[in-house]
Amino acid sequence: MENKNISVTPHQLALDIYDDMSAQGTAISGATRDIGFLRNNIFTRVGGLGIAARRVLDAAYFIVATKAPEELSDDRVYTFTAEINYFKWLMRYDSRNHSHLISLMRAAAKARVEIMTAPSIEELTEKDSWGTIGLLGDCYIERNVVCILLSGRLIKYLISPYKAHWLSLRASTAFSLSLARAIYDRLIPCEGPGVTEWFAYEDVLEWPGKVGESRKELKEFKKRFLQPAIEQLNEVSDFDVSWEANAERIAPEKLKLRFRFTKKQGADAARAGIQDSMYLVLHHEFAFDSPDFERLAKNRAVWTDARLEQAIEYTRFQLDRGAITVSPKGYLFKALEGSYRIGEADRKMAALKLAHAAENKKDALAREVVTANVNAHRQAQENVAKAKMEDEIRAGRDFFGSSDAQTQSDLFNSFVGQRIPQRLIEKQELTRELLTPSNILTANRVVADAFCSHVFVKMKKALSARQG
Repeated sequence: MENKNISVTPHQLALDIYDDMSAQGTAISGATRDIGFLRNNIFTRVGGLGIAARRVLDAAYFIVATKAPEELSDDRVYTFTAEINYFKWLMRYDSRNHSHLISLMRAAAKARVEIMTAPSIEELTEKDSWGTIGLLGDCYIERNVVCILLSGRLIKYLISPYKAHWLSLRASTAFSLSLARAIYDRLIPCEGPGVTEWFAYEDVLEWPGKVGESRKELKEFKKRFLQPAIEQLNEVSDFDVSWEANAERIAPEKLKLRFRFTKKQGADAARAGIQDSMYLVLHHEFAFDSPDFERLAKNRAVWTDARLEQAIEYTRFQLDRGAITVSPKGYLFKALEGSYRIGEADRKMAALKLAHAAENKKDALAREVVTANVNAHRQAQENVAKAKMEDEIRAGRDFFGSSDAQTQSDLFNSFVGQRIPQRLIEKQELTRELLTPSNILTANRVVADAFCSHVFVKMKKALSARQG
């Protein structure tokens, strides 16, 4: 039941999507499948870069993340290459201005980020670690090939799964405003409630790049940068975003901003690159939530549509067999990871079991029908016998009531003198001495019915003797 196909790497998947979409002239932001990589949270702190320079870093890091070897040496420099048109497609760069592309790569190469073990510079102690690293290392373009040289130490920081998030190039390249992209970078690593930490206003001013002195005042910054960025986030991202300040009137150096956000309906499906119908199956049938769709998105290079459908079919098959008793969702992930599938022999066995079960059900139903008919016939006979007995009791009672005293006495004595009536009287906790012709019909209902049946038999015999 296990299918060990050769895995498609994220890089190969991206190349396949690029071949298909570039031939149609479609940008990466319009891809129907997600393309991205796992990025450490420290790289969300990058500020002062324009939107295009940010995309240079994204494209470069995607290539590094998807091509990096498993074993890395801190002091060794690794070279990564990509055909220039593929690199430009990854960063959604539509211009043919080669000089402009070089200027963007130059700007990205100058960008640096601080790394530290303390939450902030102010909280650093002698026991903490601190460093500043260049984000792009050495880079150059040679014969239409982009070359990126990064140290093993930087690559480890980049792709470390500790405190990391999934960066979708399809989502990130949809932005045209630097501040919108910078805010987006701060949203995607957030866990728990949909609200970010507080950011110092002076730090936020650096996010979009150069901001003129006249526009650093909150009212002007809000008009020129913040509000357009929020509008673009709400339009093109998978979040609905708003912002708030820590106070309405406060000195700029004490002013702080934070962002509230909620994930849009359908965002999980879009991020995982699946159709709405598949989303509904995973969400309703297998109880997938956002982290599960995130996990699916990170593995879409290997977990293709065909493999996903195969895993769902296999999981349903095992559910029908009663083989899954704990978590169908967990079993589905296990089937995805192991590439489990249903073989033809399994299908045949299941079909035979189903046919056998149907035949057994048919036989059981037939037996139930026969049993029901027999019971109905028996019940009908019992109803007839009961009605006949009630008629006989009524006739015996009427005959006894209309008889003279002597006849009543004779009928009474003939009844109580028999062994079976005597046992019936005792069973009803009565005695022969307590019964008389005058109270035989009222002392006990069971005894009275038996007596009336006895009277009916005597009456019937007397009538037959007269007629004979």
